[in-house]
Amino acid sequence: MSVVTQTQTQTQTQTEDAVRKARAVVVLRLRDHRNTVRMGETLVDAGLTIMEVTLDHPDSIAALQRLHEALGERAVLGAGTVRTSDQVAAAAAAGARFCVSPHTDPAVIEATVQAGLVAIPGACTATDVATAVDSGAQLVKLFPAAPLGPDYLRALRGPFRDVPFVPTGGIRHDQLQPWYDAGAVAVGLGSDLISEDLTELHRRATVTATQAGTGQQP
Repeated sequence: MSVVTQTQTQTQTQTEDAVRKARAVVVLRLRDHRNTVRMGETLVDAGLTIMEVTLDHPDSIAALQRLHEALGERAVLGAGTVRTSDQVAAAAAAGARFCVSPHTDPAVIEATVQAGLVAIPGACTATDVATAVDSGAQLVKLFPAAPLGPDYLRALRGPFRDVPFVPTGGIRHDQLQPWYDAGAVAVGLGSDLISEDLTELHRRATVTATQAGTGQQP
């Protein structure tokens, strides 16, 4: 097993801090990546700087690379729907600084950490959360969040108060405060935020960025 270098550890800390500061993670689950760069630029202009490109499309890695080249240090990029260690390596090569999964897989978490990236595995149950943290996850994605609701997150934080949760899945872009109140360090936003209409995307992203900047956590 490779050893995580001091530089990698510093980058991981910086990435985690960036997510905590931004308090919102944009999920780019697209079926057409021709406009990915323009959408990324629109999101950054509106104040949303943390975004993931989900790896469930043939052009996802190439799109992530293009986004990385276009946005540079203006954004912190990651890969989503990461389910294998090979995907972790490809994401890292394309400029990802974090990997998000829909599930809890110790092998994927460990590969992500060893690659110098931040691991954000999906977890639903207390067992998932414990497995994720014990495997080295720096952040934990509560998924699917909307069907469970903020009260579920609040209850889960009883035994896991020190775990930084990022609830994701079905959350409205204009209703973040209940999740912050329940203890989320950031919120993942996908289909309710994303629009191919760049004017509408900018409007929604501005609403989200404003909430993320003004919302209060317990």
